[in-house]
Amino acid sequence: MNEQDCSAVYNALIEMLNAVKLGWVTEQVADVISAGKTIEELVSGRKSPDLKLNYYTPQEQLLLLIKAIEKSVINTGEIETEIMDIFSHEAQNCDLKPEVRFTSSVEVEGQLFKYSIESVNSRKQHSQELKKLLEQLRQEMETNVD
Repeated sequence: MNEQDCSAVYNALIEMLNAVKLGWVTEQVADVISAGKTIEELVSGRKSPDLKLNYYTPQEQLLLLIKAIEKSVINTGEIETEIMDIFSHEAQNCDLKPEVRFTSSVEVEGQLFKYSIESVNSRKQHSQELKKLLEQLRQEMETNVD
């Protein structure tokens, strides 16, 4: 995949993430990219290397975004599945139904969130499909470098 293809895919993923309210992921990746990367450069006659600031290539930018999607979507989905497994196990031993209540420091009541096995399984399936697609994209980048 050449630089133009990587940039196009990167921009398309950014748009998709923003559309599904994951703009915070794109902002964090943009912050990392704008900071650049530090590279050690050996200089003849010196014992310690010089540090040089470089920009990320389009391929590296896309890889950073892929890793961020994996961490923010796929890994959190795996955590959700694990929580559901724990709730399901606990629910077998009592009459309670799995619930999680999110509260802020200023709000006493909080917002109730009920886990349903169907919704967790649906998200798990979508997460697995996304994981496969990201892996295919990563392989495409590695095999078609221009």
